[in-house]
Amino acid sequence: MNDSTHQPAYLLEPAFLRRLEQAALASRRALAGRGKGERRSPRRGTSVEFSDFRAYAPGDDLRYLDWNAFARLRRLFLKLFVEEEDLQVHILVDTSGSMDFGNPHKLQWARQAAAALGYLGLCGGDRVRLYGYADQQFRASRVFRGRGTAVEAFEWLLRLEAGGETRLRAGVDYLARSLTGPGIIFLLSDLLTPDWEPALGRLAVTGGEACVLQLMAPEEFSPGGSGDIEMVDAETGETREVTMGASVVRRYVKERDAFLASVRNGCRRYGFPYLFQETSTPVPDAILRSLRRVGVVQ
Repeated sequence: MNDSTHQPAYLLEPAFLRRLEQAALASRRALAGRGKGERRSPRRGTSVEFSDFRAYAPGDDLRYLDWNAFARLRRLFLKLFVEEEDLQVHILVDTSGSMDFGNPHKLQWARQAAAALGYLGLCGGDRVRLYGYADQQFRASRVFRGRGTAVEAFEWLLRLEAGGETRLRAGVDYLARSLTGPGIIFLLSDLLTPDWEPALGRLAVTGGEACVLQLMAPEEFSPGGSGDIEMVDAETGETREVTMGASVVRRYVKERDAFLASVRNGCRRYGFPYLFQETSTPVPDAILRSLRRVGVVQ
């Protein structure tokens, strides 16, 4: 790749960053954050925005009694407020050898998508942590918070390199052991691994929400070429001679569609928002349009 793609200024365009600042990640559940933040929670709390009343019960904090209501009704009521809290946003990027492929390049697309999702979290006051995995090599960033840390987060993503075999279930296990509370987990991967289904099952018991972004290069989705071709497995180095023809392409398309349907159904079974994208789709469209349609971005 051109060296310019490794510079933070080129990871996300300024115009895209400005659009991200007008959006936000959507959480569908009431999740307990570690502290006060900017995300609205359905739980009742003690922020400045009034929500409701309830009758006083012994042991309630007397600071939140409504004395005006007591003067009118001679009954004790407690003021309730909307609690705002931060969430943990975890973004797991597949860095296996199969991601080192395509035009547009799969890992670069995943880096940009992860940067966009992370920036949404940072702008929302959430705590963001980034992960990369392949083989038994797992990397985790520090916890970022505040949009002022975005450049450091982007630079961390740009240091990710592709190589080795996918170990998706092990990668999810590593992330799960790192969790200190519920949050939102984003998985960015081509899912070209036999253990994708157990990995989704592990995601389902982490105690938070999960969203799966599956990506393929255009050459993977619609392979071209004809005649005798030597194919090389990007992760194992195994080679295989294939004679490309109409019948082989038809079989490939059938297997591809069955695989994508299985992943989509698995995500539906676990209640995960799911998005499939070819890397020819611009990242801004994937994040601000497609993820908005599935209710992940608002």
